[in-house]
Amino acid sequence: MAATVRFCGRCGAQVAPGAPFCGRCGAPLAGQALAAQPVYSYPLARPVAHPTPRQRNLSQVMIAGGLLVALAIVTVVISAFAVSHFTSGSHSNCTVNCAPKFVTPLPDGATYRSSAFNYQVSYNAAWTVRAQDANGVTLGTKIGSVQVIGTKGGTADAVLQSTVAALPTATWQNVVLVSAVKGAHIGDQDGVGSLYAANLIGAGGAAVKVRFAVIAATRSATTVVIFAVDPVDLKSSPSGMPEAPDFDYLCTEFVWG
Repeated sequence: MAATVRFCGRCGAQVAPGAPFCGRCGAPLAGQALAAQPVYSYPLARPVAHPTPRQRNLSQVMIAGGLLVALAIVTVVISAFAVSHFTSGSHSNCTVNCAPKFVTPLPDGATYRSSAFNYQVSYNAAWTVRAQDANGVTLGTKIGSVQVIGTKGGTADAVLQSTVAALPTATWQNVVLVSAVKGAHIGDQDGVGSLYAANLIGAGGAAVKVRFAVIAATRSATTVVIFAVDPVDLKSSPSGMPEAPDFDYLCTEFVWG
């Protein structure tokens, strides 16, 4: 085994093995040898155990599974609350500072049924019945009138044209076609319709400018024609018939036999 090379702690000169003093400066070497010995000894630190990739993946899966379970529980609780709130019937109706209700109520209705053609007409209960028989009914509206008549055979277009042509010229003057009625229908049956302008001569001879609509539809060899008239008022309605929504309601609520 090779001898350990020693150096003087004061001057740095190399000294012979086993020499008690430095050959250059005479400094004792026994104290330096003892000082070179380690005074304290510390235990080695315990190595830290790091998780393996498999252990990390398993932990992440467990955490994700726990979050999913918690989310499912919250969803079930919220759903149960919503169902119980809307189906239990225990909630109270709003009476103060309530939000507006966007519901347009339908007018109170009355009904006429044709015994000859078995169709049914629902109309505004504020209207009056001026005439009726087995074939149809004539109603007085708030400012005008409407007539519903059933006939056997013919086509909707032919019945419409014959209805307008049959108007007495002594009463209906200057009849002019304004436009076709788009989407004309009677009940669930598509039909044809036209809008006209005319001067209506009253009992006293005074002429009133009016707009009238004629709508006809055919089903199972039965043709129904609806004739509605109003004093013209272009400010209240684009068609010039202020009661056009009520007439449309009558056409929509019509039930075929």
